[in-house]
Amino acid sequence: MTNPPNKTLLLSSVCKPFGTKYSDGFGVSCEGSHQIMWAQGVFRPRATTTQWGTDFIAENLKIPTTSLHYPTMSQFIAEIKQGYDYVGIAFVASTMHKMIPMVEAVRKHAPSTQIILGGYGTALGDEIKKYADYVCREEGVSFMRKLLGEKVEAPIVQPDITQRQTLFSIPLRGATGYVFAGLGCPNGCDFCATSHYFKQKHIQFLPDGPSILSAIEGLRGKHPGMDKFWINDEDFLLNEERGRGFLEAIRKSELPPLSISIFSSVKALSKYSAEELVEMGVDWIWVGYEGKRSGFPKQQGKSYRELFRDFHQHGISVLASMILGFDYHTPQIIEEEFEELLSLRPSMCQFLIYGPSPDTPLQKRLKAEGRLIPELFMDRRKYDGFTLGFEHPHIGQQEMSLIQRRLYQEEFQRLGPSVFRVAEDWLTGYVHLKDHAQPRVRAKAQRYKTDSHGAMTLLPQCKKYVNQKTQAWMDSLEQRLAVENGPLTLKEKFLARTVIPALIRYADFKLRHDIGQQPEFTRKTFRRSGSDRKR
Repeated sequence: MTNPPNKTLLLSSVCKPFGTKYSDGFGVSCEGSHQIMWAQGVFRPRATTTQWGTDFIAENLKIPTTSLHYPTMSQFIAEIKQGYDYVGIAFVASTMHKMIPMVEAVRKHAPSTQIILGGYGTALGDEIKKYADYVCREEGVSFMRKLLGEKVEAPIVQPDITQRQTLFSIPLRGATGYVFAGLGCPNGCDFCATSHYFKQKHIQFLPDGPSILSAIEGLRGKHPGMDKFWINDEDFLLNEERGRGFLEAIRKSELPPLSISIFSSVKALSKYSAEELVEMGVDWIWVGYEGKRSGFPKQQGKSYRELFRDFHQHGISVLASMILGFDYHTPQIIEEEFEELLSLRPSMCQFLIYGPSPDTPLQKRLKAEGRLIPELFMDRRKYDGFTLGFEHPHIGQQEMSLIQRRLYQEEFQRLGPSVFRVAEDWLTGYVHLKDHAQPRVRAKAQRYKTDSHGAMTLLPQCKKYVNQKTQAWMDSLEQRLAVENGPLTLKEKFLARTVIPALIRYADFKLRHDIGQQPEFTRKTFRRSGSDRKR
């Protein structure tokens, strides 16, 4: 069965602008770094996170398709007026208020267009049926292929999705390429929307090590020299056969040292040595710290202290995600767990409130216990990780929010800017691995040295924006970097004294006055002809 001729599809993210001043929840953002480093101000690296799923789906269909990322409402209306047979809108529960006016616009300006809703927001269930002709509550490519009469079993093609970060408006070295290895997670933590959306199943797009390597090489073919990659998988390396297959594929390849970022868990990471991760190219890991007594099976394995120590020694940066609001939590217990986490010196932290996401076991349990706060969750914007949505046995809603905000601020004040913690990881990794017996590991160490050198130009002026204790740590880091990298060149000294302070002041001004904080609008076309080709 094939799609009828001349049919067209539009896929879109929700419309901008974003921010609390535009009625969004505090946790809603188009930037992944917001929920991690919002308290770090100008020290937060900036990059727009596009709606990956729409481009992934678009790449894997036969129907002519256009994708929009962060249009204004006027841009969205202008697009739908071109006359599409289908319009798909991706949203989450906390952006439902942005989805509704887009649906209304389609019905007003393009009444013959059929509406498809997708994304984790569809877990809200029957309440969203009235907004759509079709609702996707499964893996998006197979759903769309079935809907459009295309071959469901056709091979999955990796899309060309990249991201470039800036710091103080300075582009950081190289773009990051996105590799989509799988969806869903078998761990089944009771709060996890992504795990339960896919019924605790792991959907593999890339089934083995060679296929992951092939996806990386495919991106390098499109972007020569690319060596930074994000492997998108909820718990990459949990499947040890695939993980070790990837390690062997890397070892046999002629690729240069890579910089790979992943999600993972203690359970998965405990299967590998830090040296093996370095060989793979992994140098940034997002891991759930959760709560000390939370008891999730994914936390079984090596201790956090052992893992974090080994990772830092090998130049691997760690983002630790802590949950606030387990039933056993009191303010004192949260403080104890926070202190223990900071003693591990995470490179970055996330502190989110235990949230009853739609259709998760946590939501069902709290509902059965009569503990959900219904008046709060009539406003779906509060599903943002920054609002307590249930009656807690020890902590009130306002108190929980105050605790959360304080932890973010204290983490920054006591450990310093994450960008320099990462530079310290690189420096430590270089010193530890520069004489390693394995050539690939030695080459990775040299990359650590090169990357850490970039921090030397930034450190002198950045010390003016932190407290005295952090200044002392940054002084020490600057000295250690100089020992291993040598002093700044004359050009670098000029940049450090003139250009860098101006860029920091400019970035601070823009942040304080909400200038240039919205995502850039992007439009892509797939299989369109003539003047509307992909761009």
